[in-house]
Amino acid sequence: MDIGFVPDSQEIYDRLTGMEYLNFIADIYQVPAQERRERIEKYLSLFKLRKEAGELIRSYSHGMKQKLMLTAALLHEPPLWILDEPLTGLDPEAALALKDAMRAHCKAGKTVFFSTHVLEVAERLCDRIGIIKGGKLIAVGTLEELRSGEKGASLEQLFFELTQATKEDGAE
Repeated sequence: MDIGFVPDSQEIYDRLTGMEYLNFIADIYQVPAQERRERIEKYLSLFKLRKEAGELIRSYSHGMKQKLMLTAALLHEPPLWILDEPLTGLDPEAALALKDAMRAHCKAGKTVFFSTHVLEVAERLCDRIGIIKGGKLIAVGTLEELRSGEKGASLEQLFFELTQATKEDGAE
């Protein structure tokens, strides 16, 4: 109940309408009727999905499914958001809305844990950054801590420095 999760894959009940799916998720999390209506309206408006909410999910584009999955994950207002590549498939307006929601969630003292391959987004949004290589966490800290004195180095530069394959790593 304390976690909102959006996986990278879009495993979703595509024979339901968007609204049926959101009500199903709200039932699972026992969101009271009044709060349910308000929150569904809030997120459908935020992601500009209100008009399509009555359509079958199988007719949705990739981006529309992503917006629906985000709405479902945030509907019960969990303190911890775990989002795997949440910006994938989103149009620029929806991506900005999500980034703003992520910032507001953190500003309220809550946590957003997300993965991304778009390093510029991580650099702009994250208070702490973890870098993974070969399934292992090889660095973690604030951007300043990761820079270790390399003033002005971008996250992309740091990523490549930290993950450069060497012969010791088994790379050729």
